[in-house]
Amino acid sequence: MQQSQPASWQVDPETTPVHRRAVFSRSVAGLVHRHTQHLDHREQTRITRRRVHDESLHLIDELVNRPVDPMFEDAQLAPQHSPLVIWFNRILAFIFCVVVGFAGANIVQELQLNTREKVRAELANQVIALTDKRSQLQSELDRDRAEIDKLTQELNTSQTSSRVQSDNIQNGAVAVTGQGVSVTLTNPIAADDSGSDTRVTDGQSIRVVSDIDLQVIVSRLWAAHAEAIAINGVRLGVQTSIRTAGSTILVGITPVESPYKIEAIGDPSELKAAASKQEQDAFYDALEQVGIYPDVSTAKSLTLPAITANDITYAREDK
Repeated sequence: MQQSQPASWQVDPETTPVHRRAVFSRSVAGLVHRHTQHLDHREQTRITRRRVHDESLHLIDELVNRPVDPMFEDAQLAPQHSPLVIWFNRILAFIFCVVVGFAGANIVQELQLNTREKVRAELANQVIALTDKRSQLQSELDRDRAEIDKLTQELNTSQTSSRVQSDNIQNGAVAVTGQGVSVTLTNPIAADDSGSDTRVTDGQSIRVVSDIDLQVIVSRLWAAHAEAIAINGVRLGVQTSIRTAGSTILVGITPVESPYKIEAIGDPSELKAAASKQEQDAFYDALEQVGIYPDVSTAKSLTLPAITANDITYAREDK
């Protein structure tokens, strides 16, 4: 049974489109005319698009009467390749891609290996050079240290050694010997040996030597440029205090008892004048009223021990 064709608008034979073959089409060899023909004005007028009274029918006319572009029809004229040729081309392209991939990977790997070897060789050379330089500097340092030790041993005295020695003497870090004065204070005879500040006897108060009395005399001796002071053999330093704990006088942390002997090294005449009654008349009068008579004498040679050094935990030298 023959199927009926859809109704369409018949094309006028005069306006039937002319199908021309493209130059690249393989069927161009079968054309009769291989050159262009000049059309006169009459033929040009004949093949022009026919006029359509209804402009809305232009699209329908294009779809029905000219559904396929002439260039597409020419492309369909090309012969079809067999499946064998198609698969052969695919396999050949795959092999080519694999070869190119392996070649690129080998090139990249070779470049990386060469770069790493160069970097390793350069770093190894730098390590060797720095090691040699370190050995050379260490040798120079050892030689300089040996020379410094030798010069230090050859120098008996220097400015630094003198300053250190002076600081040690002033701080009481070393024992010292020299001329000076000795001041002795003794509790009154009426006072007992308990060392109490006062004693009540028959309604009267008996005063004994206190820490304040020792502080006054020590301050006068320091003011007279005493270089070292000791009380009952206990050297006074920068951290040494004179205080009372209960009924006992402490010099630092060492308890001392009457008689209290204050020894000072320095200019004997200047120290004796500073500790004499002429310089401290009121102080001596107060002591004599309670039966305390300070004894001041000069000495050609006094030996004072070093103080007990405290542990240094937080203090550091300021450079």
